[in-house]
Amino acid sequence: MTITTSDRAGAQSRWKTWARILLVVVLLYGFLGGMRTMSHGLKGLGKNPEFDESHPVTAVNRPYRDIVYDVFAYADNPLVGLFVGILATSLFQSSSFTTSFTVALVVTTPLQLHQAVYVVMGANIGTCVTNTGVSFAHVRRRHEFERAFGSAIVHDFFNLLSVLTLMPIEYALYRLTGQGLLERLSAWAAGAFYGGAAVGEKPTNFLKEAVEPLVHGLEGGLTEGLGLGPIVAEAALVLVGMGLLFASLVLITRTLRRLVLHRVEQFFDKVLFRNAVTAYIVGLSLTFVVQSSSIVTSLAVPMVGAGLLTIYQVFPYTLGANLGTTFTALVASFATSADTPEQAAVGVALAFSHMLFNILGGAVWYPARWVPIEMARGVARKVCDAKRYAAVYVVIGFFVLPAGVIVLFWLLG
Repeated sequence: MTITTSDRAGAQSRWKTWARILLVVVLLYGFLGGMRTMSHGLKGLGKNPEFDESHPVTAVNRPYRDIVYDVFAYADNPLVGLFVGILATSLFQSSSFTTSFTVALVVTTPLQLHQAVYVVMGANIGTCVTNTGVSFAHVRRRHEFERAFGSAIVHDFFNLLSVLTLMPIEYALYRLTGQGLLERLSAWAAGAFYGGAAVGEKPTNFLKEAVEPLVHGLEGGLTEGLGLGPIVAEAALVLVGMGLLFASLVLITRTLRRLVLHRVEQFFDKVLFRNAVTAYIVGLSLTFVVQSSSIVTSLAVPMVGAGLLTIYQVFPYTLGANLGTTFTALVASFATSADTPEQAAVGVALAFSHMLFNILGGAVWYPARWVPIEMARGVARKVCDAKRYAAVYVVIGFFVLPAGVIVLFWLLG
């Protein structure tokens, strides 16, 4: 049998394709590891080094530094509660952290369930900062950046529009009847589905387990290898995580661009994202497995930047991811991790309020999806004309504005 030059070229091409696919998998691990490392460092900066887990949490023995509690202390005002949720989730890169922390505060402080609902709304917006930041990996290529930034902030605008729709209704009903819409529905759902006993175990985060060796290796290298102190090491972890995250993203984008072959395009276009229902299910399923809507939505950003997907295909995928993360929180809230039955019941109610927020928001804004999509595309076009405004958008929208509102109420209070 004679092997022709075209056969050799075809075999070489196939090997290159598989090598690039393997490289994408390795880079995805680096991307996820970088995100986890950054989150670990940020949470470490907020933790109280003197906290003793063997003793009950009291005013003196608390797991986080006083500044974290001081921020949450102003969440009793609905508007401040919203911005507390945005700021806390943006800083700690985890809506699960914000929700769990809020549950503990509802039980141990004067913060009420109806006030905690606004924090959960803010957490939904704050979790968007991750995929918005991911889009900056495309900043050097104008059209790629426009596509990537638009696909990232469509998540922001959906959550923002959902808040603008549901928050006034929640507040108005609370003032009129003493109980807001989400509070009422979530309390009813918690009573109907939760009987006060554990019905399951907190799901294992396989993704976290997979990248944990990388995180601990980097942390050990900084503390034991370089001899850095705890605070300096945690700050360094944040920087290392950011560097790993963006380096992986840049290389993923370049590799995907080389993989934009007909078959690869067809796989995304004709299989995973062939219609809105399929994209929604893919987003929901991936988030339930990965247990992070930030990661799942961030994975789509370089694909849009590379031209594999469009913002219209990503929008239902984003809504699915938003709902998927609430299922994870709901399953976790049924577990026995709460200290008391009262705390467990509040956790279940808050998990339901998070789920209902996304369901009702999707019911309103998916039929009118052209609104958030066109808003995102319009802002992306403007930002690409002056890219510094992209950084301004992230810094002010997720950090300066929320912190400013909290400080303002602190001064007035």
